[in-house]
Amino acid sequence: MKPNNPELILHFFVTQDSKGEPRQLEIHLLPEKEVWMANQRFTEYLWRQREMYKPSLTQSHLPDLDLCRYQFPSGVTCPDIRPFDKDNSLVHKFISENGGSMQNNVPLRGLEYLYSRDEEKSLPMLVSNGLADHLLVHPEAKRFALAQDTLHDGPSETLTAVETAAGVLLFEYSGYGRACCQSYMQHLADHFFMASEQNPEFVNLYKLTRPDTEVVKAFHTSRNAFSLYTNFFLPDKAQYQDATVLRNARLDRSHRIEPTFDAYDKFASSYGVVTDITNAQILRLLSLQETAGIYGINNSINRIPFIYKNSFNSMFSALENIPAENKTGQEKVKALIRGQAAYILERDYGLSPDKLQSKEIDPIISIQTPKGAVYLPATDEGAIYKQCYLQSLADRFFTPEVQALGRVREFYISNPNHSTQHYMQKHLGFFQSNPFYGELAKMPLYPIEQSELLEKGGYPLEPTYHAFKHFTEDYQLSVTPKNAEIFTLLFIREYGLPADFNTNESYKEFAYKGDFKPLEQEMSELQSKKGYSEKAFYNIQNRQQQLADKILGLAYKLTCPPLQLTGPAILEKKKAVPRRNKSHNPRI
Repeated sequence: MKPNNPELILHFFVTQDSKGEPRQLEIHLLPEKEVWMANQRFTEYLWRQREMYKPSLTQSHLPDLDLCRYQFPSGVTCPDIRPFDKDNSLVHKFISENGGSMQNNVPLRGLEYLYSRDEEKSLPMLVSNGLADHLLVHPEAKRFALAQDTLHDGPSETLTAVETAAGVLLFEYSGYGRACCQSYMQHLADHFFMASEQNPEFVNLYKLTRPDTEVVKAFHTSRNAFSLYTNFFLPDKAQYQDATVLRNARLDRSHRIEPTFDAYDKFASSYGVVTDITNAQILRLLSLQETAGIYGINNSINRIPFIYKNSFNSMFSALENIPAENKTGQEKVKALIRGQAAYILERDYGLSPDKLQSKEIDPIISIQTPKGAVYLPATDEGAIYKQCYLQSLADRFFTPEVQALGRVREFYISNPNHSTQHYMQKHLGFFQSNPFYGELAKMPLYPIEQSELLEKGGYPLEPTYHAFKHFTEDYQLSVTPKNAEIFTLLFIREYGLPADFNTNESYKEFAYKGDFKPLEQEMSELQSKKGYSEKAFYNIQNRQQQLADKILGLAYKLTCPPLQLTGPAILEKKKAVPRRNKSHNPRI
């Protein structure tokens, strides 16, 4: 006998990118003969997806996504969705192997086109008649889609980045991106008190406005670490980026992740996470352990029963019966409450009082540039590594890579935060695992989060005589033979040839001495005459400057600041007579 209930057939609603990679999945079992119901459910799915991605429009950008409905033949059973999360490609494999056919394919950008023309009321009709699919080729819809491409179809003009000690996760600026970010925060909250060698230690939220090519590439190549069906965070699929992608990011907020009531409360309040049953028990115990009372517990936690209530009832009753003026008696009972809470925290959750005590934090030295910073401990070992790094900058001072850093400043941080300590450990590990000097060119730079006390600073990394001089002299850095040549040329470019150019032994090794010899002889002949003209003097000196500038450009490909020729104007400013400059002795 045939059952009265109509036969149910399987439907997949899939949101997928231009490569066919699914990012969201809904599974529906619907009556085979009730086609209107399938169309209605899919229309509702389109509405939900549009609402989810609507925040992207604040930047006039929507991801290039297709919203698809697949229908399966009668008899295909609902699959186990867990393998889909492990491998997203299994979704389309299942569709192909089980005869799933595409019934609708509506582009997200085409859908928004309907809304922009106030035609969203026609969506149910368009879906039922299959006309919504034509938004893929509709000329006006295509032009609308192209207008939403920003950053060459990059993720958006803004990315959200979440950093922990494990690394950085990147999220697009859309409703889906926000949902994924919130899911990750919920994961951190759910594991907030779990002891682990991979403890996150801290969580920093950044905004990356107009991310560079490197960051966009990192975003595109990262696997989807969130469940297609529930949107839960999947730790095993997470591809963390190094914190170097945050060098140009703006820190939005920062929180500690440590087993204290205050740390969790601030984190949960900031991100609006849901407190689960286990954390509700831990928070009550922490409050009792810290204050002998339960304070600051929000309403959502109050709705969760306190399973250890009986362990404290007698102590609470005793405390209520002690007069307020009997402080000694009250403190004895409170000590018992604190002790009992600490005992349960360690017994049931592995949170010992030792773990709750704050550790003494050692100061850190930070070598900062506008592109990021190097963090090292304020110890003898750190001082050696700092000098090595600065020497590396000096050796590569005139390269485009170092010039791009802009300037160097040194800061002393007496009370570093968790992320600064994390960066310091990474830099320390880099030095300890790369003893070879040449590897310092690959030194990663991390975000600047603290700038407490300026020790030395303001050294511009530019191809000028004074910039190189002050940097190398203040830090007592050596100068390579090549940089000594450049240094001499920069001096001549600014001041002309030194007065002791022919007599100073250090200039015997100057590679371009022969190039300047005619001008040097011309200057010597002029100065041997009594009453030589100021104009003639500066004419020769300016040609010396111009020759040095030319050599720097041709031989070393240096783009120096605009050439400032010496002359009467400079002379008047300095109130001095025309004269040759002393030696700068570049070979240190």
